[in-house]
Amino acid sequence: MASGQQTATPARSADARANTGGERDIPGGIGASPDGGAGHVMFYVQVDDPAAALEKIRSLGGSTVSEPMDVPGGPTIAHFADPEGHVVGLVKGT
Repeated sequence: MASGQQTATPARSADARANTGGERDIPGGIGASPDGGAGHVMFYVQVDDPAAALEKIRSLGGSTVSEPMDVPGGPTIAHFADPEGHVVGLVKGT
């Protein structure tokens, strides 16, 4: 890991946060498949306005996987797929 970069994993959680040494962290998660198949990795990009970001993503060939939603006790998130089908999360910055 490069100088100034750190990662932290909360106890008993598959969520992780990477501190890049910049102003904003990069949240993400690693999870097992509920059916025993391959697991997954989800990265989140922090944006000021998830709805506006989704609109721009669609204009560039991506597609919406989930519209912005408020996580109870947490941030606003949304998900999109790039033109090749890779799913990435958006999280509203604070």
